[in-house]
Amino acid sequence: MQIIIVGAGGFGKEVAFSIDRLQEYNVIGFVDDNYQNISERVYGKPVIGTLKLLQGYTKEINVVIAIADPITREVVYEKLKSNKFITFPNIIDSTVILGHNIQLGIGNVLMANTTYTSDIEIGNFNMFNIASTIGHDSTIGDFNSFFPAVNISGNVKIGSKNQFGVGSKVIQDLTIGDSNVLGAGSVVIRGIYNCSKVVGVPSKEIESWVNDE
Repeated sequence: MQIIIVGAGGFGKEVAFSIDRLQEYNVIGFVDDNYQNISERVYGKPVIGTLKLLQGYTKEINVVIAIADPITREVVYEKLKSNKFITFPNIIDSTVILGHNIQLGIGNVLMANTTYTSDIEIGNFNMFNIASTIGHDSTIGDFNSFFPAVNISGNVKIGSKNQFGVGSKVIQDLTIGDSNVLGAGSVVIRGIYNCSKVVGVPSKEIESWVNDE
């Protein structure tokens, strides 16, 4: 099956790496709105245009949004969702461990050596980077970004558009709201509401903002 990758940056290369390992899809190219400032080829594949190319696509095509920033990922989806020729598959690396009763929405990227144990609900367009783990009975919303080696313990509830920095950890039974940023290496031992940046061990809030949406 043919697939186009949205986003020709570093994360786009990582997604192309996972897709190559699956041997299920043929990457026909990248699209990126920064098209004119990018090399003609990325990960050995052509950069074929901007989002407008996909907005006007008239053949059935699989698309993966390979953009690490949650807000930008959502913006891209909003621009593409009305095109009925586009399908947003889940990209699941061949080394992923999926346990019992793992429910996935659409457009998620599960990268190499990530683990999902039991009774986990995952929404749409989440990114789980290399070696991250999600514990039992957890629920995850939409457009979250889990960078490498994140550990989420059991029975954690996570909203949408959060960013979990490299090596961050969340202990069991907590709730994380929406649009938060967890700094690299943070250890979260208390719930987080919305629109906060937390860092440290244990994590402490260092910044907050109003959600303008």
